[in-house]
Amino acid sequence: MSSSDASYMDRLNPEQREAAAHFEGPLLVLAGAGSGKTRVLTSRVANLVENYGVAPGSILSLTFTNRAAAEMRERIRALLGREPAGMWIGTFHAIGVRMLRRDAPKLGYTPGFLIYDAEDSERLVRRILKDDLNVDPKKWSPKAVKSAISTAKNDLLDSRGYAEQALDPFSRIVAQVYERYQVALRDANAFDFDDLLVQPVKLLREFPGVRKRYRERFHFLLVDEYQDTNRAQYAFLKLLAGRDEAKPGEIGGPGRGGNLFVVGDDDQSIYG
Repeated sequence: MSSSDASYMDRLNPEQREAAAHFEGPLLVLAGAGSGKTRVLTSRVANLVENYGVAPGSILSLTFTNRAAAEMRERIRALLGREPAGMWIGTFHAIGVRMLRRDAPKLGYTPGFLIYDAEDSERLVRRILKDDLNVDPKKWSPKAVKSAISTAKNDLLDSRGYAEQALDPFSRIVAQVYERYQVALRDANAFDFDDLLVQPVKLLREFPGVRKRYRERFHFLLVDEYQDTNRAQYAFLKLLAGRDEAKPGEIGGPGRGGNLFVVGDDDQSIYG
């Protein structure tokens, strides 16, 4: 271990050091608030690069806010003493955008797609309710309808799957809106915020070449605040970290997957 390695590893307590020094294979780190979860993750990245010779470009580090992602990048830069060139650090949604910009044509969109914010999405729902379904938006709140669609998307339930489960009047209205909403988004060459998670999952599931490309690129995946992952984010991680076939006796290596490192506090989970 180099002197630079020792300097930041020595600042960790024994449990933190054990986690940060982990190399290949999956690892779940559970720790409470203020216990240094992000420090462990960033120290692990530095250790992978400095001690194991891992190329920064083969590391993907994910978190939940732009501010946390910027802090993570700055901490890694400080530990390494240089920019981690080629490393992808960002929120799930930001990484999803990067993937979609490259492969949107496979889904029937152009790379110059629009991203609808909450106001855009709610306005579209209101128009569908009023103009397409002749439903008074005062009876069925566009905000509530959009929220139901958002929940369905994050549960990886498309409009057809949602319609099959729609038993009450509100759900049946949502099902009708959901189908038209997706058609309108496609016609506008647009994704909503939830699509930035859902559509990358679709890319990875339905296009083996895309899945293979990202598995071969990202040998190490790291996730901060893992307790906040929803179903779509979990599916995204599972697809990226899944193992391809390895030769007998071979562990890890390019495209082998399985090197998923997550840190979180199970007492703070927003999804229970």
